Amino acid sequence: MPNTRLSHNYNEMITMLIDARHEQGLSQPQLANIIGCTESLIHKWEQHKRVPSGFFLMCWLEALGYDIEVKKKTSNNNVRQLRK
Repeated sequence: MPNTRLSHNYNEMITMLIDARHEQGLSQPQLANIIGCTESLIHKWEQHKRVPSGFFLMCWLEALGYDIEVKKKTSNNNVRQLRK
């Protein structure tokens, strides 16, 4: 059984980053220049065709003025599902 919660959270985060880019008036080429990657890579991330590496995700967040918080889950149900 796929873990839909993770994919939902990921999709939500990507939508938030797209909205933030638009709100800040940045084009994909401008964002790519700030991050140090290609415009086509930004496009693929935003179209869910590629997943950014951890490094590039942090660069993307930083470029748009966002930060990420890592916290322990209150339940390990997802870990058990992945191990099945």
